[in-house]
Amino acid sequence: MNKHFSKSHRKELSSLPAYAQGRLPLALTALACTTAACFAADAPPPSRVNALINTEFSDKYLTPRGMIVHDEGLTFQVLALGLVNVYKGDSFVNDVTLVGGIWNDFTSAPKSINSAPRQSWVEIDPIAGVSVGFAKHLKLDVTYTSFNMQISGIPYSHHLETKLSLDDSSWLGAFALHPYFLYWQELDGKATAAQVPYIVDPLGKGPLPLPDSSYYVEFGIAPSYTFQDLGLKIEAPCRVLLPNKEFYGEYYDKSSTVGLYELGLKASIPLKFMPAGYGNWGMHVGFRYMAFEDKNLQEMQVFNAPREATKDTTQVYAGVSIFF
Repeated sequence: MNKHFSKSHRKELSSLPAYAQGRLPLALTALACTTAACFAADAPPPSRVNALINTEFSDKYLTPRGMIVHDEGLTFQVLALGLVNVYKGDSFVNDVTLVGGIWNDFTSAPKSINSAPRQSWVEIDPIAGVSVGFAKHLKLDVTYTSFNMQISGIPYSHHLETKLSLDDSSWLGAFALHPYFLYWQELDGKATAAQVPYIVDPLGKGPLPLPDSSYYVEFGIAPSYTFQDLGLKIEAPCRVLLPNKEFYGEYYDKSSTVGLYELGLKASIPLKFMPAGYGNWGMHVGFRYMAFEDKNLQEMQVFNAPREATKDTTQVYAGVSIFF
């Protein structure tokens, strides 16, 4: 396979939408380092219709909002996305891509809640969105998701994520931070266990109003360095989540300004030995540390996998991505 690759192909892959803040560990923009090295310089123009399959194993199911859903056995998660590039040009808006897909979570330690039959299939979530690149360095991702738990009668919840990210690599080079701002809105239902304390009344406070659908904002960066000869990319993502007071509720204490913060380290590399015609393969491994600053978030882990108040947690993960 040719080891010389055009800048246009690298740019094409780096413009993929960053839907994964909620579903992949960090953004799909990391896929650029995994797959860009798989395109030859003399290849035909990239297809406007693509697909991504990401499979990942980890020691627990930890959501970006700090819910430790399960932490026994091995967690297996699969993301499948279809991407349709409907516009690419040199104007102020330079790229528009439609994205649709589905995400699943499985566990090797079957779960049961509320006396339901034990099962390994934990959750299935549909995804739909649009990614718009503009002003050469900015990208706006708007994504709808629904969380559909399979292990119990937990109500569905529906959400909309709006993310603005900046590609500062042309200015800072190897010191680029890739900053982003994210606004995450619950459209219907709760995406956390915030409703549970109001149902079971663990503190004997009597019935309280169920927290309304709410929102949070998030700020993050993902500085990285790529070893060009190997294609190995090392990232050090970090972020901070600032919740509205209704997001985690205020059953245990007043809501904190900072809900949680996260620090991580991730390495990804293309699998160049895969034969041509079978897609562009890459693998990644990573570690994240998440600290729960909001008292209500800490205490509601009693109703999640830890079954006790929890101030922080860690996660290790590894996976393989295939881009067609």
